[in-house]
Amino acid sequence: MYNFLLKNKKNILVFLILISVISFLDTIRKGFLNGCDFQWQPAVLFWEGINHYQKFISNGKSDFLCQGGEYAHLFNVILYPYTLVKWEIARGLWVFTNICFSLAIPIIICKNFNLSKYKTIILLLIFLTCYPTRMTINYGQQSLFVLFFLILPFVYKSNLSFLLSGLSSIKYSTGYIIFFDYLVKKQFKNFILASIPYLLGWFIYFSYTNSDPIINFFEPLDWSLNYKQYTRDADIYSLLQMYFIDTNQVYLKYFSIIFVFILNLFFLIKINKLSDNFLKMSLILICPLIFFPHSNYDYVLLFPLACYSLLNFENLINKFNFFFVIYFFYFSRIIKHLLNVDWLYQPTLLTFIIVLLFLNINLNIQNSSKGKTYE
Repeated sequence: MYNFLLKNKKNILVFLILISVISFLDTIRKGFLNGCDFQWQPAVLFWEGINHYQKFISNGKSDFLCQGGEYAHLFNVILYPYTLVKWEIARGLWVFTNICFSLAIPIIICKNFNLSKYKTIILLLIFLTCYPTRMTINYGQQSLFVLFFLILPFVYKSNLSFLLSGLSSIKYSTGYIIFFDYLVKKQFKNFILASIPYLLGWFIYFSYTNSDPIINFFEPLDWSLNYKQYTRDADIYSLLQMYFIDTNQVYLKYFSIIFVFILNLFFLIKINKLSDNFLKMSLILICPLIFFPHSNYDYVLLFPLACYSLLNFENLINKFNFFFVIYFFYFSRIIKHLLNVDWLYQPTLLTFIIVLLFLNINLNIQNSSKGKTYE
């Protein structure tokens, strides 16, 4: 079987490319018809001088499709060009934007971490056809946008990259990780640089809408935590809310967030003991999936781990890494619906991710101490 695959490697690759192109074109088609999560309407309200956070909090709901507007002030500023056109056109432009991100992310990672051309093509095909990427494009989500800016400071060591990494802050439940990483590394200059886009977005938002600066600073969090109340069952924060915390007690909710942050810092301290920058990036980007609620499209954050694992596939742990990511990208959602026991399946998946993360840390440190590396 192995000899057959090796002998027909090019033919198999051509076949996979053909299937992937068909699948990706279908994803694009769905994106042009759907795109309901693209935050066009909240941005339109902002550029009309309306504080959409204040409006949604007062009404207890958002206005248009599933555009809840729970993202940072900065995102509404960034979306200005899309507000100049009608919804149907804006939705199509965001599909094109997500296509650019879906191509750029694998190419940047593979090129800068020296993956072969063959492995780069395989990873590109995986990324374009996996469920999280297809769901992001279909729903008009922001996950690819966030992932793109999260990887920049690991790939390019420049002030511009550190500054642009702050654009990931548009999504609180994911973007926070880069700021925590800078603090753990004591890279305070990078922390300040990354904070500039967020603070600039906030300044423009409250100035343009004539909002109270202090109140407006906290409005996105207030709307997200106390009105949207987004929880899942595959992360530590959500499990605390479901089984241990009375969600009617606001102070307990904030206490649980502080607890989760402290736990996350512990994880980051352990991860930053690694010398391998590629593995370090891959494991850091998994942390948001462990600690805060995310939908399937956010699991694009697993992709750097797939890249690292395929690069170092000769190690057993990397085989586990790679096939776990493949399982999650293509089969997890199907198995979840077949089993129909979310209360058990999702926490089990979370436990497996945590165990896998610490296995990678410990094995890498052990091999480094023995003079071995995964590179």
